[in-house]
Amino acid sequence: MSTKGRRIEHAALPIVASPSGLPTQHLVCERDGATSLFLGQQWLEPGERVYLHTHEVEETLTFLSGEGVATMDDEDVPIGAGVSLFIPPGVVHGFRCTAGRLHVLVTFPVPAFAETRIIEERAD
Repeated sequence: MSTKGRRIEHAALPIVASPSGLPTQHLVCERDGATSLFLGQQWLEPGERVYLHTHEVEETLTFLSGEGVATMDDEDVPIGAGVSLFIPPGVVHGFRCTAGRLHVLVTFPVPAFAETRIIEERAD
């Protein structure tokens, strides 16, 4: 395992589908030598949403632009630029974009996008 840091150019990374089918980019992960963290980003347009789901690990979501509403268990909270959410393991959560382009950073304490269990039926 390398002990050197690594510079990662986002423009060179592929865009892949998230478990909800949204464009996602894995910025830092096991591909880069990470052993205990994942950093990714997603973009949602108005009307798009991340389905209600859970993970077995903690997650943080940091919103950089746009506006929306997140659901954590039974509570709806406003989200947008300058807001972060901490989501403990097992908490049912999801979010939707209501205005602008919602840009979010996703972090997990594992070196890959955490295993995701979708809780609701997908419309597609």
